[in-house]
Amino acid sequence: MLKLRAEISKRRPAFPRNKSGHRMNLRVSSWRKPKGKHTKLRLHKGSRLPLVKDGFRGPAVVRGVHNSGLQMVLVHNMPQLLALKAGEHTAIIADVGQRKKYDLVKKASELNIALVNVKSIQKFLDTIEKDIKVRKHQRSEYVKSRTKKAETKKEEKKQEKIESKPGKSETNLEVNTEKKVVAESSASIAPQGKSSVGVTEIQEAKPEVKTEKSRAEILKEQQAKADLSKPKLRDAGEKK
Repeated sequence: MLKLRAEISKRRPAFPRNKSGHRMNLRVSSWRKPKGKHTKLRLHKGSRLPLVKDGFRGPAVVRGVHNSGLQMVLVHNMPQLLALKAGEHTAIIADVGQRKKYDLVKKASELNIALVNVKSIQKFLDTIEKDIKVRKHQRSEYVKSRTKKAETKKEEKKQEKIESKPGKSETNLEVNTEKKVVAESSASIAPQGKSSVGVTEIQEAKPEVKTEKSRAEILKEQQAKADLSKPKLRDAGEKK
């Protein structure tokens, strides 16, 4: 049946799209059924291009079978691969990631399952292993560079803090020295004759300390104020 399919495929013509001889963009596109009302290709008039029909197909028993006679199965994950049998199926690995494809190809080589879309399994595995090693090396170098940068930044911050601390003490010393200079200059500017006298007067003129009054003294003051206010009230009554 496989030989019959090969003979039929040899005799099968190409099916170009209608008007593909007049338009370059239609030569690349796939076949479309002509649906126009007056198209000669749809009406089979004259020596027109061939139409797609069932008679051009191969035998139904061999459809979806590889040239080796094994059934082709599309594989997306590991359970689908484990469900296949080595002498009955061939695997077509779907469009998956590189790491997942590496695992599927390695497992298929262990189970002796043929792969349609991988020509040399060992070469494929070697190339992916090299790529993984290169990526790991690049990642490790990147991490090292980042750690070095972080350490240098920390050291710079520490040095800045250490440098900033003595600066504050220096400013304080400068302020204190300026105050001393101002005090000395003010003392030197004072008059020579009266300087000693003024100093003694300032020392003698001490602030008076207020003593607290006793309760009896406070009562006496209040009574005196009341006595003074009484005759004023009497005078005001006489005037009325």
